[in-house]
Amino acid sequence: MSNNLINTAMSGLNAAQAAMSTISNNIANQKVNWYNRQMTVFNENGGTMTSNGYIGNGVNVSRIHREYNEFLAGQMNRAVTKQSALNSYNKNISQINNLLADKGNDVSSAIDDFFTSLPNVTNNAEDNPARTTILGKAEAMVNMFNKADQSLRDLEKDINSQVTNTTKNINEYSKQIAKLNQEISRSQGFNGAEPNDLLDQRDRLIQELNTLVDVQVTQQDGGFVNVSFANGLPLVAGTRSYEVSAIPSNKNSERLVVGYSNGIDEVREVDAKRINGGELGGAYRSRNEVLDASRNQLNQLALVLGDQFNKQHEQGFDLNGDKGDKFFNLGGAHTMPNGKNKGDATFDVKYTDTREVKAADYTVKYEGGKWNVTVEPGNRKFTATPNATTGELEFEGMSIKVNGAAQEGDSIVVQSVGNVIAGMSVAISDPSKIAAAGTKDSGPSDNENMKKLFELPDEKLIDGKATIAGGYGSLISMVGNKVNTAQVDYDAQNAITSSILTQQQSVSGVNLDEEYGEMYRIQEYYMANAKVIQTANTMFDAIMQVL
Repeated sequence: MSNNLINTAMSGLNAAQAAMSTISNNIANQKVNWYNRQMTVFNENGGTMTSNGYIGNGVNVSRIHREYNEFLAGQMNRAVTKQSALNSYNKNISQINNLLADKGNDVSSAIDDFFTSLPNVTNNAEDNPARTTILGKAEAMVNMFNKADQSLRDLEKDINSQVTNTTKNINEYSKQIAKLNQEISRSQGFNGAEPNDLLDQRDRLIQELNTLVDVQVTQQDGGFVNVSFANGLPLVAGTRSYEVSAIPSNKNSERLVVGYSNGIDEVREVDAKRINGGELGGAYRSRNEVLDASRNQLNQLALVLGDQFNKQHEQGFDLNGDKGDKFFNLGGAHTMPNGKNKGDATFDVKYTDTREVKAADYTVKYEGGKWNVTVEPGNRKFTATPNATTGELEFEGMSIKVNGAAQEGDSIVVQSVGNVIAGMSVAISDPSKIAAAGTKDSGPSDNENMKKLFELPDEKLIDGKATIAGGYGSLISMVGNKVNTAQVDYDAQNAITSSILTQQQSVSGVNLDEEYGEMYRIQEYYMANAKVIQTANTMFDAIMQVL
């Protein structure tokens, strides 16, 4: 009888020790962010049949339960990937905003300085120092355009580096998750016991992977999880991981995008529209929505200003009585044949009216014997009709000569103003070549053409809707508004993430007060079982004394 009492009480002591170990582990890991609180689950031992009925045989530890809520974990992963995307997007476009609004890099002030230098010649057309000042201000303005454009190009390179580094990190996380899948499967006990520490590690890696790109997780038999991204492309399938890489875009070889291979087929570009969430999604969005638009609008401004100034300057006469020449050299459109084209068609692009040229990228695709055009931003579509005389494609201020032969499905991206600033410079160096006069041989005091040049900033030259100052102001406003909206969105998402984290921690986090309370209860439980053993020994001693 005493042996049964002792055995039963010993099972309680063993259970109490296991529970105390679990509590100790919880307290030790209280500062580990991804740790899920554990709880010792007791189960009743089977009883022994006697003439008086079943007598209990104590307790056993059935398992160490991990306080994990799959629903909250999924919500947390989705919140984290959104927050990371907004953070990446916000950081990138804030750099663009700081660049364009920087007083030391202010294109708007340089334009104002250039045009306000013109009245000095208007008031005294033969004043050589005034003419020299105009050339100096023109050089300063061109330098400012080039500085701003180069800074935006550098940001493009930074985003390329961001894509490269992020894809490397995605691969590393995928490999680690696949490895943990294997370890978890091997470590599961025959009684269903789970390796809680490994499960915590895997959940942490999945959450950190979500900070890089939005992924979908599905549970599989055997303790495995499968991880995919971009609407179904697998990154982890059981114990196998798949790699992504940074590759040149088919549409724009200067731009790095995500490539994917299943290990059998060649690496293929992943559709940008399928890349959502995480640092990668934020980088894509900042590039597509803001960086491209900023560069295009800045180059459009330089094109219209330079070309319209040239046209008016060519209407005048210089101090030598010669017809005015172009004042600015300008670059042009940038064309990029798709890397998968089968034909050898190329485009030569000329401007027919810079006032009609849009700050846009055109994907011109050969389909069914026609050139179909998609315009970004806006996803606007139309079919380009060749000129009946020249055979050139004409639309929106451009004329495109097609060289070579295109095959079905071939496409070429035309950045309408992509290289304008890259080729921009002041074309004249001799102050006497400034064509201020309105008529030939009218004398050095003729300033009629200079008056017209001075009036250009007041004309609505950009898309026929905005002045030069208005065009730059529109660019600054566009970027500034997006930065403000992004900050509001980030703050809102941060609040959502914090709220979900609070909910998750209420379930899975370690609360020291709760652990202290549980420790006290287990201590009382342990002492009670020890008291049973003490009582059993006393009873046994009493029997021995009788005998």
